[in-house]
Amino acid sequence: MSDSAAYCLNAVDREHLLAQAEMVFDLVWRVDFTAPGFALLNIAPGPDSHTLRSWMVDLKRRLGEFGVSRGRGSFAYKSMARFDQQETTKFHLDGAPEQSLLMLGYEASRVHSRLFLADYTRAAHDLSISPQQFLHEFNPMYKKGEDLLGRYITELPQPHDGHSRILLVNNSSLPHTEARTNPLGVMHKAIIVTPDNAERRIVNSTMLAVGEADEIGQEQQQDFVATDEISQKVY
Repeated sequence: MSDSAAYCLNAVDREHLLAQAEMVFDLVWRVDFTAPGFALLNIAPGPDSHTLRSWMVDLKRRLGEFGVSRGRGSFAYKSMARFDQQETTKFHLDGAPEQSLLMLGYEASRVHSRLFLADYTRAAHDLSISPQQFLHEFNPMYKKGEDLLGRYITELPQPHDGHSRILLVNNSSLPHTEARTNPLGVMHKAIIVTPDNAERRIVNSTMLAVGEADEIGQEQQQDFVATDEISQKVY
């Protein structure tokens, strides 16, 4: 379990957020177990939904610059989505290549929910198996697998009223190596404590992969920022 001081950052405006991009990169795109594999950016009240999404696009670009400068490759868009998520989930990886990063922009909401991260890669390493083998033999969609993750779970702190948040999660499925070459992933899940059809819990989701070209063009990225539509998948 990680202490919130190890992964929580605050941002009051775009410049402040981007100034912390290198720290975010190191927290999320880890190659050993000294970093948590995720980072949470608390956004002070003020930015609207469109602004939040534009910051996500800018942050992706800046993270890619650090990836290139470190010889680890840039990030490319695999998908962009915007949806009202009020269903509880189990620990899981989102479908993506074995080197991938999930960026989730949570808009301020009155729907009470709880977010959890699980260091399944560390759990697999401690069992001397690969992350893929862990997923196959101890799928945390079932109780036995989730129980094995117990001491590797971190619950994120609740947001302050009116605050939006950006959560970045290493979604990779590669094993730890002594050469420190692989990004090491974590799983995530959400418990919706008080679903409310009269309210919304808007999640803006982008999936990023390494070593590939963007599958989503500039015009589509601009649509993601500008749209007011809420659906399961934008692109």
